[in-house]
Amino acid sequence: MKHCGKNFKFENGVRFEHPEFVDISDDVTINSHAWFSIIPIKGGVDAPSLKIGKGTYIGRFATIACINRIVIGDDVLISDRVFISDALHGYSDITRPVLCQPLYSPGPVEIGSGTWIGIGVSILPNVRIGENCVIGANAVVTCDVPDYHVAVGVPAHIVGRVDRCRG
Repeated sequence: MKHCGKNFKFENGVRFEHPEFVDISDDVTINSHAWFSIIPIKGGVDAPSLKIGKGTYIGRFATIACINRIVIGDDVLISDRVFISDALHGYSDITRPVLCQPLYSPGPVEIGSGTWIGIGVSILPNVRIGENCVIGANAVVTCDVPDYHVAVGVPAHIVGRVDRCRG
Protein backbone atom coordinates (compact mmCIF):
# COMPACT_ATOMS: atom_id res chain seq x y z
CA MET A 1 0.00 0.00 0.00
CA LYS A 2 1.05 3.55 -0.65
CA HIS A 3 -0.37 4.31 2.79
CA CYS A 4 -2.36 2.18 5.19
CA GLY A 5 -3.93 3.89 8.20
CA LYS A 6 -4.42 2.65 11.75
CA ASN A 7 -7.13 0.15 12.57
CA PHE A 8 -7.55 -0.96 8.94
CA LYS A 9 -9.66 -4.15 8.87
CA PHE A 10 -10.28 -6.47 5.96
CA GLU A 11 -11.85 -9.90 5.62
CA ASN A 12 -10.88 -12.99 3.62
CA GLY A 13 -10.75 -12.80 -0.15
CA VAL A 14 -10.05 -9.06 -0.47
CA ARG A 15 -7.83 -8.57 -3.53
CA PHE A 16 -5.67 -5.61 -4.54
CA GLU A 17 -4.01 -5.36 -7.95
CA HIS A 18 -1.19 -2.80 -7.74
CA PRO A 19 -1.67 -1.82 -4.08
CA GLU A 20 1.20 0.67 -4.43
CA PHE A 21 -1.35 3.14 -5.84
CA VAL A 22 -3.79 2.79 -2.91
CA ASP A 23 -4.00 5.20 0.05
CA ILE A 24 -6.19 3.93 2.92
CA SER A 25 -6.94 6.18 5.91
CA ASP A 26 -7.62 5.20 9.53
CA ASP A 27 -10.54 3.01 10.65
CA VAL A 28 -11.41 1.66 7.19
CA THR A 29 -13.23 -1.69 6.96
CA ILE A 30 -13.31 -3.78 3.78
CA ASN A 31 -15.51 -6.87 3.74
CA SER A 32 -14.94 -10.21 2.06
CA HIS A 33 -14.21 -10.63 -1.63
CA ALA A 34 -13.93 -6.93 -2.44
CA TRP A 35 -11.72 -6.42 -5.50
CA PHE A 36 -9.56 -3.37 -6.21
CA SER A 37 -8.23 -3.33 -9.78
CA ILE A 38 -5.76 -0.44 -9.98
CA ILE A 39 -4.17 -0.48 -13.43
CA PRO A 40 -1.34 1.78 -14.58
CA ILE A 41 -1.84 2.48 -18.29
CA LYS A 42 1.17 2.24 -20.61
CA GLY A 43 2.09 5.69 -21.79
CA GLY A 44 -0.29 7.27 -19.26
CA VAL A 45 0.64 10.73 -18.02
CA ASP A 46 -0.10 10.11 -14.33
CA ALA A 47 -0.11 7.02 -12.16
CA PRO A 48 -3.55 5.86 -11.00
CA SER A 49 -4.64 6.89 -7.51
CA LEU A 50 -7.25 5.40 -5.17
CA LYS A 51 -7.87 7.22 -1.88
CA ILE A 52 -10.22 5.81 0.76
CA GLY A 53 -11.13 8.23 3.57
CA LYS A 54 -11.20 7.51 7.29
CA GLY A 55 -14.03 5.50 8.76
CA THR A 56 -15.22 4.25 5.37
CA TYR A 57 -16.93 0.85 5.15
CA ILE A 58 -16.83 -1.19 1.93
CA GLY A 59 -19.24 -4.12 1.60
CA ARG A 60 -18.85 -7.65 0.31
CA PHE A 61 -18.09 -8.24 -3.38
CA ALA A 62 -17.53 -4.52 -4.07
CA THR A 63 -15.42 -3.84 -7.18
CA ILE A 64 -13.36 -0.70 -7.70
CA ALA A 65 -11.56 -0.30 -11.05
CA CYS A 66 -9.17 2.65 -11.29
CA ILE A 67 -6.84 3.81 -14.07
CA ASN A 68 -7.04 7.55 -13.29
CA ARG A 69 -8.27 8.79 -9.88
CA ILE A 70 -10.95 7.67 -7.46
CA VAL A 71 -11.41 9.53 -4.17
CA ILE A 72 -13.78 8.19 -1.51
CA GLY A 73 -14.38 10.63 1.35
CA ASP A 74 -14.57 10.02 5.09
CA ASP A 75 -17.32 7.92 6.72
CA VAL A 76 -18.72 6.65 3.42
CA LEU A 77 -20.92 3.54 3.53
CA ILE A 78 -20.51 1.42 0.41
CA SER A 79 -22.93 -1.51 0.43
CA ASP A 80 -22.42 -5.01 -0.99
CA ARG A 81 -21.94 -5.60 -4.73
CA VAL A 82 -21.20 -1.96 -5.59
CA PHE A 83 -19.19 -1.24 -8.76
CA ILE A 84 -17.11 1.96 -9.03
CA SER A 85 -14.95 2.71 -12.07
CA ASP A 86 -13.17 5.64 -13.67
CA ALA A 87 -12.43 3.53 -16.77
CA LEU A 88 -14.16 2.40 -19.95
CA HIS A 89 -13.14 -0.05 -22.65
CA GLY A 90 -12.39 1.50 -26.01
CA TYR A 91 -14.62 0.35 -28.85
CA SER A 92 -13.92 2.79 -31.69
CA ASP A 93 -11.91 0.35 -33.84
CA ILE A 94 -14.55 -1.90 -35.40
CA THR A 95 -11.83 -4.20 -36.78
CA ARG A 96 -10.72 -5.25 -33.28
CA PRO A 97 -12.63 -6.91 -30.45
CA VAL A 98 -13.41 -4.61 -27.52
CA LEU A 99 -11.23 -6.81 -25.32
CA CYS A 100 -8.21 -5.93 -27.48
CA GLN A 101 -8.78 -2.17 -27.38
CA PRO A 102 -7.23 0.07 -24.72
CA LEU A 103 -8.92 1.24 -21.56
CA TYR A 104 -9.40 4.97 -21.17
CA SER A 105 -10.73 7.30 -18.49
CA PRO A 106 -13.30 10.01 -19.30
CA GLY A 107 -12.58 11.46 -15.85
CA PRO A 108 -12.14 10.71 -12.14
CA VAL A 109 -14.74 9.59 -9.61
CA GLU A 110 -15.27 11.42 -6.32
CA ILE A 111 -17.60 10.35 -3.52
CA GLY A 112 -18.15 12.93 -0.78
CA SER A 113 -17.87 12.27 2.93
CA GLY A 114 -20.88 10.87 4.76
CA THR A 115 -22.47 9.39 1.63
CA TRP A 116 -24.35 6.08 1.57
CA ILE A 117 -24.10 3.99 -1.60
CA GLY A 118 -26.88 1.36 -1.68
CA ILE A 119 -26.56 -2.30 -2.59
CA GLY A 120 -25.79 -3.10 -6.23
CA VAL A 121 -25.08 0.49 -7.32
CA SER A 122 -22.81 1.18 -10.32
CA ILE A 123 -20.87 4.45 -10.40
CA LEU A 124 -19.44 5.22 -13.82
CA PRO A 125 -16.49 7.48 -14.81
CA ASN A 126 -16.38 11.26 -14.58
CA VAL A 127 -18.89 11.47 -11.72
CA ARG A 128 -18.86 13.46 -8.50
CA ILE A 129 -21.26 12.41 -5.75
CA GLY A 130 -21.46 15.13 -3.13
CA GLU A 131 -21.31 14.97 0.65
CA ASN A 132 -24.01 13.24 2.69
CA CYS A 133 -25.83 11.85 -0.33
CA VAL A 134 -27.92 8.69 -0.57
CA ILE A 135 -27.74 6.58 -3.73
CA GLY A 136 -30.58 4.05 -3.87
CA ALA A 137 -30.14 0.32 -4.46
CA ASN A 138 -29.19 -0.78 -7.98
CA ALA A 139 -28.89 2.79 -9.30
CA VAL A 140 -26.50 3.51 -12.19
CA VAL A 141 -24.82 6.86 -11.56
CA THR A 142 -23.76 8.51 -14.83
CA CYS A 143 -23.74 12.20 -13.81
CA ASP A 144 -22.98 14.34 -10.77
CA VAL A 145 -25.14 14.29 -7.63
CA PRO A 146 -25.00 17.52 -5.55
CA ASP A 147 -24.35 17.53 -1.79
CA TYR A 148 -27.29 16.39 0.39
CA HIS A 149 -29.31 14.77 -2.40
CA VAL A 150 -30.97 11.39 -2.92
CA ALA A 151 -30.62 9.71 -6.32
CA VAL A 152 -32.22 6.48 -7.57
CA GLY A 153 -32.87 4.64 -10.82
CA VAL A 154 -31.27 3.70 -14.12
CA PRO A 155 -29.85 6.11 -14.97
CA ALA A 156 -29.81 7.66 -11.51
CA HIS A 157 -31.86 10.83 -11.11
CA ILE A 158 -32.46 13.10 -8.13
CA VAL A 159 -35.64 12.39 -6.18
CA GLY A 160 -35.09 14.45 -3.05
CA ARG A 161 -32.82 16.13 -0.56
CA VAL A 162 -31.30 14.91 2.67
CA ASP A 163 -32.48 17.27 5.41
CA ARG A 164 -29.47 18.14 7.57
CA CYS A 165 -31.70 18.62 10.62
CA ARG A 166 -33.96 15.56 10.36
CA GLY A 167 -31.75 13.12 8.39
